[in-house]
Amino acid sequence: MIGRFFWGSLAVVLVGGTACSDPYNGQSFTVVDEPRLDTFGVVVKNLDYSCGNLACHGAVGRNLILFGVEGRRLAATDVACGRSTTPDEILADYRSVVGLEPEIMSEVVASGGKDPQRLTLIRKMNGTESHKGGTVFAIGSNGDLCVRGWLTGSDDPSACNNAFNPGEPFVACP
Repeated sequence: MIGRFFWGSLAVVLVGGTACSDPYNGQSFTVVDEPRLDTFGVVVKNLDYSCGNLACHGAVGRNLILFGVEGRRLAATDVACGRSTTPDEILADYRSVVGLEPEIMSEVVASGGKDPQRLTLIRKMNGTESHKGGTVFAIGSNGDLCVRGWLTGSDDPSACNNAFNPGEPFVACP
């Protein structure tokens, strides 16, 4: 009985030991070209306004989650329509947007914004792919130019500042 146990245990150790490979000695991360974080605040103001309410991307369980004044808040002490979007919320939104399709985002940014429609974000916001919220920023609109400018690194503050009309009815905060 002890002999069977010994040989069985030895077999497990030998098989287990040979199943492991040597540690990976190559690069353990991928360098990703990302759009600028320092100019994202004005871009996310438009995304928050247009997409961040609690019925859309401020809702739990979405693959793109936005935090900010128009809807879901990062801190439990903040409420929708309360104080302005915080720097932590802007950073969380940046990570959410950039993290949707990081490889494609990297390619678009590295190419200076060439073929941004490869990104689901662009296709959905432009209405060229099915989107529950419909067309958010039509191609060529100020909102579209704002987001595309951010992706290319040639920000367009005028387009970003004129991308939305705060009186539109779908907004959570009048």
